[in-house]
This record gives sequence, C-alpha cells and structure tokens, in this order.
Amino acid sequence: MNNIDLLPPACARLLHEKARRKLSFAQIADQLGHDEVWTAALFYGRATPSLKDIHLLADMLNLSPETLEDDFRMAGPPTREVTVSTTTDPVVYPFQEAISLYAPAIRTVIVEKLGDGAVDASSMKVRVEKVPRKKGNDVRLILESGFAPFQSW
Repeated sequence: MNNIDLLPPACARLLHEKARRKLSFAQIADQLGHDEVWTAALFYGRATPSLKDIHLLADMLNLSPETLEDDFRMAGPPTREVTVSTTTDPVVYPFQEAISLYAPAIRTVIVEKLGDGAVDASSMKVRVEKVPRKKGNDVRLILESGFAPFQSW
C-alpha cells in the first residue's frame, strides 16, 4: 500500500494530476490565489477547499468539477489530528500542532524547492516577531535552518 492510497479519492486524484502535469505547489497556489503550503495541505487532505477552489482545480487539472465536488463532500472534514504533543502550554502547543498538522505539506514544498534531504535542527535559528494589527497583535515565528541533500551512491 502506498501513502497516496490512505488519502481521500479527491486528494489522490489531485496529486496524480499534479505529478502527471509536472506542476509545483507554488504554480498551483498562484492560480488558486493561496499560499503554497496551504495548497499542499489541501492536496494531503489537511485543508478544506471552497467551491471556487474546486472549480479552479478542476479546470487547471482537466478534471470533472462535479466529481471533485462529490469526492470532497464524501471525504468529510479534513484530517487534522495531532500526532505529537508534549505540552498543553497555550503558547507552545499551537506551534507543535501546526507543525504536526502541516508536516506533509511542509515536507513536500521543501522537497520541491530544495530536493530530497534533511533539515538540521541543531543549527536552527528561531526568531519571533510581533506583527501589529488593527485589533491587537499577531505573532510570526521564523525557523531558519541548514539543509543537507540526501546523497546517491
């Protein structure tokens, strides 16, 4: 059994057409008007498309919009379980949850941009930025790390 077999039919169909057409998540995201990580998360069953998203994807990938709509409807809500949690701290937990939730999407986007490899946690730099908004503040967490491509032999 392949990892794609564990995904809802709509996601497997989208991933198949993405690969067949040699598209990146950045290219698809640009057409959808979404971020590439959100778009990858959609393809891995971790985000919910709007009806407009479904029709744009169907048009872009030459799929039946009705079939895609039915597939997403039958799949139900996206899978959003968190697999790793070591804290309930209200500041730390959301970051653990986000990494766990979007891990397949983040990994795929990294592979598309850099190739297959490993991210080096021991040299990771972490920055926290305050993002002023009209109603309060948001936080931006930036993780920067070395990347080592896997070698062939």
